[in-house]
Amino acid sequence: MLESSTKWFPLATVEDYRLLLEHDPDAKLYRCDDDEGLIGFAILKIEHFTGGSEGVVIACSAYKEGVHLVELLLPAIEGLFKGVTSYRVTTAREGLAWKLQRAGWLQTHVVLRKVAPS
Repeated sequence: MLESSTKWFPLATVEDYRLLLEHDPDAKLYRCDDDEGLIGFAILKIEHFTGGSEGVVIACSAYKEGVHLVELLLPAIEGLFKGVTSYRVTTAREGLAWKLQRAGWLQTHVVLRKVAPS
């Protein structure tokens, strides 16, 4: 299910997620369910800095008709982070960025990527 989250980042695969979970003790895989069963999965971690800790959404994927990731899952995901100063998510989906901003998230960075010559 998390494979869809790699669509816009072709260098990463689900295997990279597996390795991250295996080698980074701060990264955790969460299963998201409702009363009817599975909605999706999220990989989350907390990064610690001098000014505070930040909850990072590494990957998240949900698929269930009528499930809106931001409206339904994001508050639950935010609730999983304890003792953080802020949250961070990276997305290549313009529509998701717009929904996140409507939910109180602020754009703080722009990421540009260029293919290196071979």
